[in-house]
Amino acid sequence: MMATGNVGSVIKDLKARISGIATALVSRDGLVLYADVPAGVYTETFAIMCATILGAAATANTELNRAAPERIVVEGNDSKTIIVGSGKKALLVAVVDQTADVTKVLAEVAKVAELLKAN
Repeated sequence: MMATGNVGSVIKDLKARISGIATALVSRDGLVLYADVPAGVYTETFAIMCATILGAAATANTELNRAAPERIVVEGNDSKTIIVGSGKKALLVAVVDQTADVTKVLAEVAKVAELLKAN
C-alpha cells in the first residue's frame, strides 16, 4: 500500500472527482485508516458499520455456497453508499448523492480501490 500521506490525497481526490459526501479507507475489521467525512461524523462508528455490512453480506453468501460480494451498494432516498474491497485487509467506502451517475462512481471507486490495494 502507498504511504499514508499519499492515501489521504488519493481519498480526497476521489471524493472531489465523484462529488462525494464522504470517502474512507477502512480495515476489514472496522478500523479507520483514512476518512474524509463531514464534520460531526463519528468515523469509528462509520468504519465499523461499513465493515459489518460487507462482512454480513459475505457470511450470507457463504451460507448459500456463493462467492463473497465484490461490492455493496446501499441506496437511500438521498444518497448511495458504495463499499468495495481494496485488497485482503481494507475496504474503500464512498458516499454520493442519490442523483450521482452510479456507473461513473463505481468505475472511479474500483480504480482507486485497486490503486490502494493492500495485501
